[in-house]
Amino acid sequence: GNWCYDCVGNNFKIANANIEMIFLDTKAGENAGTAAITGLQNEVDIFIGPLFSKAVKNARATLGDKKIPMLLLSNNVDVASPDTWIMGYLPEQQLDGLMGHAVSQGKRRFAVVAQDQPFGQRLLAHTKRRLADFGIMAEAVLVLGENALADEMILKDTIRDFTRYVPPAEDGSIPDSPFDAVIFAGDPAFALRTAPVLAYYDVGPDRALYLGNSLWNQNQLLTEPSLQGGLFVARPSDLDAAFDADWANVWPGSSGLLARLGYDAMAVVGSLAQSDEKNWPKQLVGNQGFHGYSGAFRLLPNGRNVRAFELRKISNGGVKIIISAPGKI
Repeated sequence: GNWCYDCVGNNFKIANANIEMIFLDTKAGENAGTAAITGLQNEVDIFIGPLFSKAVKNARATLGDKKIPMLLLSNNVDVASPDTWIMGYLPEQQLDGLMGHAVSQGKRRFAVVAQDQPFGQRLLAHTKRRLADFGIMAEAVLVLGENALADEMILKDTIRDFTRYVPPAEDGSIPDSPFDAVIFAGDPAFALRTAPVLAYYDVGPDRALYLGNSLWNQNQLLTEPSLQGGLFVARPSDLDAAFDADWANVWPGSSGLLARLGYDAMAVVGSLAQSDEKNWPKQLVGNQGFHGYSGAFRLLPNGRNVRAFELRKISNGGVKIIISAPGKI
């Protein structure tokens, strides 16, 4: 069947007599093993969390061969596995949407600028795999470490070579850009450091489509001149006002970044707990998906998820939604 739930209005508070909730403090991962043991002693059917990868590994090691399902608030595909599902917004899936859109727009000459950190390397590896799926090989790949990013002259010289820069002709004309799309594999600070230099050497967003990630959705990047016209994807925003209003009716203060994921994880449990069937793994993946405050999503047998995202364009210091997120996956 299609297990969906409406998590607006009166359903913001989940009232289900079949559910007993136990709060287990992992202390940012340090206490994850003890928390898992406490869960076992209380005969829990399913865990929501943990968040950090180390905590997930410690909890799973403690559980051993006891395949108690987990709905993780993480976005790290490395901790996903059968019986351990990640609820977070996967950067790899965001890249898939961005590259698919770029290819559909006729882009074929891709370049990648990657940060030499685990996050950047993770995005770079996925980018290469996905481009290969499209039958495309990157025109150029540049991996920048801390030394290059910290030294202005090294950074300029490196990016100058990367862009194959040719000074303007006497009449002021400049050669065509060697790339029609540039993928930024790194964090927001990395984009802010590299985009202005790329633009200085004539590979700005007016000459090559810039592709980022959901971390670009912050004021410092949205107002950066060298990123105007860049694209990124983000979770659906159409229910934000409803979520914020309902949250304010229950708790003081604003909601955190993980609030929607935590709520939707609990809503999944509440929805499935109404069924007479007690095979949690089968119930979690044997459906056509869920729809909550975090958008539409499906949980996959390998522990990953498929989520709906909206495509956004940085424009005039703000964002425009270019393609809205689908209501179901």
